[in-house]
Amino acid sequence: MFQKSRPALLQPQDVGDRVETLMLHPVIKAFLCGSISGTCSTLLFQPLDLLKTRLQTLQPSAHGSGRIGMLALLLKVVRTESILGLWKGMSPSIVRCVPGIGIYFGTLYSLKQYFLRGHPPTALESVILGVGSRSVAGVCMSPITVIKTRYESGRYGYESIYAALRSIYRSEGRRGLFSGLTATLLRDAPFSGIYLMFYNQTKNIMTHGLWAAWLLPRRRPPGPPQSSDGSHGVDRV
Repeated sequence: MFQKSRPALLQPQDVGDRVETLMLHPVIKAFLCGSISGTCSTLLFQPLDLLKTRLQTLQPSAHGSGRIGMLALLLKVVRTESILGLWKGMSPSIVRCVPGIGIYFGTLYSLKQYFLRGHPPTALESVILGVGSRSVAGVCMSPITVIKTRYESGRYGYESIYAALRSIYRSEGRRGLFSGLTATLLRDAPFSGIYLMFYNQTKNIMTHGLWAAWLLPRRRPPGPPQSSDGSHGVDRV
């Protein structure tokens, strides 16, 4: 009787090697680095993002008073919602930025490897790469962006991100989860392309030392010494 061969079990060392190989993949590295940087920037600038959203969605009062300023709004939020109110909507912001920026950098690396084949991008190629990467990330994270904006506006009382997704989908359908996507892409995609273009061009200038030709004074080539009459030491006939 022949016994059925069982699949060989992976040894712990083999599993560790495979995990290490996966973690060392450049796309995974780009995703992780982007996610970490997105987390740090979100923690630091969430209060400013919240104030911006509140100012954009604030309606003028019926008594004809002027629009509230940023400092007055800051004090109002702290007074009515405590200092932690400045970080309201932090959960959807983290859920949006951590994978969103990771998707951006991962897509950017993949596009560079596929289209550029290792050569440095030109100015136009940098714009195209930035626009494409940002568009992919924007489409993927659009539902979370909608929830983040509604959380920060202070007008919606969602219990959780999942509850917000379910509520928006039930009341507004799929379009509600992607509302404002066109405006977001028209703002973020060109910005990302222009930003990446200037970054790469500046990096090339600094790397190849071209900045020295602009900043340092030009030196005259060495030549024969001049005499007092400017004849370069040559006897006049």
